[in-house]
Amino acid sequence: MVSFCILLLVMTHATLVNSNSGFDSTKKTIGRELLNGRHLVIGIIDIPPYVLIQHSPLKNISHVDGFVPHIISWMAEKFEYVEPPDGAFGAFVNGSWNGLVGLVVRGKIDVVATALSVTYSRSQVVDFTFSFSDDPMALLIPFPQLESTISAIAKPFQHEVWIGIGLSFLVASVVLWVISRIQQNIHCQPLHGKTGWFPYFWFLFRAVINPNGVINFTLATRLIIAAWCLMGIVFVNSYTSSLLSHLLAPTFLPVISTVQDLADSHIVQITSLKHTSADSALLAATSGSFAKLGASLRAHPENLLETLDNIEDIVFYQRKAFPYQETSLKQRIYDDFKATRQCRLSIAKEPLFPDQIAFALPKSSPLTTDYNYELIWLRQLGLLNHWANSFLPRPYQCSAPLASLRPTSNKRLTLNYLSSAFLLYGVGVGVSILAFVLEFISTWWNATTRVKSFGSRHSRINA
Repeated sequence: MVSFCILLLVMTHATLVNSNSGFDSTKKTIGRELLNGRHLVIGIIDIPPYVLIQHSPLKNISHVDGFVPHIISWMAEKFEYVEPPDGAFGAFVNGSWNGLVGLVVRGKIDVVATALSVTYSRSQVVDFTFSFSDDPMALLIPFPQLESTISAIAKPFQHEVWIGIGLSFLVASVVLWVISRIQQNIHCQPLHGKTGWFPYFWFLFRAVINPNGVINFTLATRLIIAAWCLMGIVFVNSYTSSLLSHLLAPTFLPVISTVQDLADSHIVQITSLKHTSADSALLAATSGSFAKLGASLRAHPENLLETLDNIEDIVFYQRKAFPYQETSLKQRIYDDFKATRQCRLSIAKEPLFPDQIAFALPKSSPLTTDYNYELIWLRQLGLLNHWANSFLPRPYQCSAPLASLRPTSNKRLTLNYLSSAFLLYGVGVGVSILAFVLEFISTWWNATTRVKSFGSRHSRINA
């Protein structure tokens, strides 16, 4: 069905071209003859899914596929692909242009057809066509990790709520103590239990933990205790449900989300491929977050990479952030998932900067106008989107939005989830042991003091 629609659109394209009286048919015919009648030398770099290159045992190009080769096949009939000897896209280094841009400038190739970013400096020496892809320069980062549950016991309530609960304990216990003292003076008889303020504080705590053990004193104290128990029921149930949601549905925390996060991070460092639009922009920046990232690259030259070999392992194990075209990063994440069967990488929420991908031709090339014309029609026919989507990976486990990521449903609570409760228990045991040691020392000291005092008195009596 899709092929039939595309064929219909192509036929419509041809009909409109022939019937368009305002179109310069002579110029179009010349351009078409230049494309189809001439053997074009096209420079490419392997960057899936834009360009996928297969090599023969002799390291020659044996097969080329991808989004961009489909565009080339649409436009021209006779062409050959070549790769830059240095493997670079093109940058002005040591007084000359290297990479693919350098090959265009020196007349070695007719067009660059890969994921080449449009930059001002490149536009001074080559002609760019209309962009065929708006692909932001995104940041490849390690996959977000589960939020730590070590402090889960305190997460159900905000700190203001915890402060309010503590103040409520204090106020209620003081009020109970004051009422008990007043009633004791009025009735001239002791009430059941101790009347100090701290025993009431402890009693209120028991009322929350075990309401069945509540002891009613008088009408006034019963009213206070009833109000406190009612509020305690709300606290306990709210805390329990909220704690359960924190434990069974924890959130995934990205290592960074924005460019500013990366610039301020002491954990994640920027790493970049040499002679690209990304490292050029960062190294040329003089202020803001880009300047900080550029300074990081200058301070750590090992983070300026010659090739993309093992870039996935570098980002994952060394905690790096790598800028590259977002579409290509999605393909790399998918390939890494297929190889490792785990989600190790993701893309930061904010890209480094917007980016446009276009063909590059020599200055004043007669082919530029014809390329622009064909790109417009391919966009209007929907073929650009169709070809691009056909090479993108289908939705899978690691491509889900972070907000939707959750642990496996019906998962039982593990030790990791309850680590905060065991931590609290350990702290309690440690404090109790410390109190026991202090009490033991205090008892031993008092006993020693009494023995010495008794010995002194006995010596004086004998004397």
